[in-house]
Amino acid sequence: MPTAGATVALVTLQALLALVNGHLLVLLGAAVLERGRNGARKPARDRLRFLVVIPAHDEEAGIEATLASLQRLDYPQDCLEVIVVADNCQDATATLATNMGATVWARDEPSHPGKGSALAWAFERALRERPVAEAVALVDADCSCSPNLLLAMAERLRSGAVAVQVDNSIANRDESSASALRYAAFILINTIRPLGKTRLGLSCGLSGTGMGFSRALLERQPWNAVSLAEDRDYHLRLVAAGERVVFASEAAVSSPVATSLARASEQQLRWEAGSFAAVPEWTPKLVKMGFREHDPVRIHAGLELLVPPQALLALAQLSLFAAAVALRSRVALSVAAANLVGQTSFVLGGLALVNAPRAAYRALALAPVLTVRKVGLYARLIAGRGPKRWVRSDRPSQAREQRLPSEPA
Repeated sequence: MPTAGATVALVTLQALLALVNGHLLVLLGAAVLERGRNGARKPARDRLRFLVVIPAHDEEAGIEATLASLQRLDYPQDCLEVIVVADNCQDATATLATNMGATVWARDEPSHPGKGSALAWAFERALRERPVAEAVALVDADCSCSPNLLLAMAERLRSGAVAVQVDNSIANRDESSASALRYAAFILINTIRPLGKTRLGLSCGLSGTGMGFSRALLERQPWNAVSLAEDRDYHLRLVAAGERVVFASEAAVSSPVATSLARASEQQLRWEAGSFAAVPEWTPKLVKMGFREHDPVRIHAGLELLVPPQALLALAQLSLFAAAVALRSRVALSVAAANLVGQTSFVLGGLALVNAPRAAYRALALAPVLTVRKVGLYARLIAGRGPKRWVRSDRPSQAREQRLPSEPA
């Protein structure tokens, strides 16, 4: 017979996971409603003057394709300027970008490497040297952009938003099971959850590329995020300052990812290290501020940092299910089964909402392997063996024409 204390402890842990699953299912339901509303939006008639900033560190392999996609934007060319920040480059990035018609700003500061530092330098210079610019869009050097990128950003900014994030997905989802699994993960994190948060009036977050900011925002909240996860860091600083990021799902950026889980490990480690470090720094602060100011945006942003990746969430739920079986507790078994159903519903429902290809569903079979790797990454972080400084991610070759999420397979 199970002891009462063991059963209570087990059910308590399961209840905490139920809160996580409930939160994700609420976001999924809100995403369904927001998906229909975004399709009805009309582009703003007045065109904002944009600077499109591209941080690039040794990106000669893909910079031309990225600039070519920007040349296809459905936006007046006299209302935008593309600036490539050649950050500590040792290759032909600057030359190729100049030949493609972009403005090139060379940054030579090897003692301060990293995307966050490059953006802080570029944004400060942009505000000083481009007084007519009304907004700044940020695109990574390995991205392809949908033609309506700036139209979608301008519509949100003209409607009162100060920060915009567009859909951020995977370009090479069909190259391998690993890239298909990453595609599925990106859909859940970068599409479904931001859709739901925007519908609920929360801040949708920033995903590192496909971001747009009003000039006024960058003037009152300068980019000073230079951590391992600079996008998350800047978003949390914005939320703490009372700002909110909105999601524009009708526009997209798309980048290739490593075609094996092993090759993606270092980038994953940097992302997880950034998340790991953010919890003690930001969760107590934002939750306290949120309750003091009666602000659900801050409370949510702080607590959302505690939501684990789907792989670790599944491992925790399966472990508690096994514990419930061992204790022979009907109550614990019922809660564990409900949790597994809840997570499965979120994953499959999210993929169904965006009409994900069959390859994404088949790739879920790799989830156990990903879970083992995630456990290993967190073990490294707990042991203090995570990255201490920014390191450029290993990139696969960028195709000349990358398919965006809205294009047929």
